[in-house]
Amino acid sequence: MVSFLDIVNDNAFIPSQLLVVITCVLLALFPATLNAGPVIDRIRANDELVLGTPGDFPPFTVTSVHGDLIGFDISLVRELARNMDVDFRVERIPFAGLIPALQAGEVDIIMAGMSMSATRNMEIAFVGPYGNSGQAFIGRDEVVQSLTEPLDLNRKGLRVGVLRDTTADFTVRTVLPRTEAVYTESLDQAMILLLNGAIDGVLSDYPYCKVAEYRYRDEGIQVYEKILSFEQLGMGVSPEDTLFINLLDNYLTLMTSSGALEAMQEYWFKNRSWVKDTPDLMMFRDF
Repeated sequence: MVSFLDIVNDNAFIPSQLLVVITCVLLALFPATLNAGPVIDRIRANDELVLGTPGDFPPFTVTSVHGDLIGFDISLVRELARNMDVDFRVERIPFAGLIPALQAGEVDIIMAGMSMSATRNMEIAFVGPYGNSGQAFIGRDEVVQSLTEPLDLNRKGLRVGVLRDTTADFTVRTVLPRTEAVYTESLDQAMILLLNGAIDGVLSDYPYCKVAEYRYRDEGIQVYEKILSFEQLGMGVSPEDTLFINLLDNYLTLMTSSGALEAMQEYWFKNRSWVKDTPDLMMFRDF
């Protein structure tokens, strides 16, 4: 399989000699005394890298019509596994279960467009950022058109779908306390409620909202373009393995410097060709 690094080299975005220099410099920057911890040991023993992700958060992670998981986060970690010369496996886990699964050693990395919040960082380590985001509102046309500023969402009678223990949940509780939060188990469920007219909108990361707007552009919903927050996204990992954290840090630095990360972002955030491979939630709106 052709990797993004191969694409970068083939298209001469960065000379291959420079990639070698970057790699050597990165290796020289860190001490050779770092010891492998439980994560590296587990990856070596199983000969596989395991990513935990919910699979309902495009463009970061989404289940395709073929049943496999695709998305920006999936591509980024698949390329990492290729560089580590191990197999790659994805475990689909609800968002609320990601941190517990990581702490239990069931997965090696967790990703879902996850912001590196202080509260999460007190429980797990983050490597990044590998991207930026912010909380955005997608809702019925008449609701969005009535807004002049983000705080107009803070009003009684407005019902907004959110996932519990997410940045959206925190935003509703602290910034929009008058808004009624309607909690769902997944973003798919929240979107079905919106398409059914059971709620007025959904609060989630801006990239997710823009993908949903494109997918259901004929259903009378749109994104309010003024975001409510600025966030940086990270790869969640165990704090107990400094060598694995060091490896991921070097990997993201190389991907950024080589242009490979930008190539992935271009495909998943600006190219719409992959959207046709995702299931249409309209078929579930009556269930």
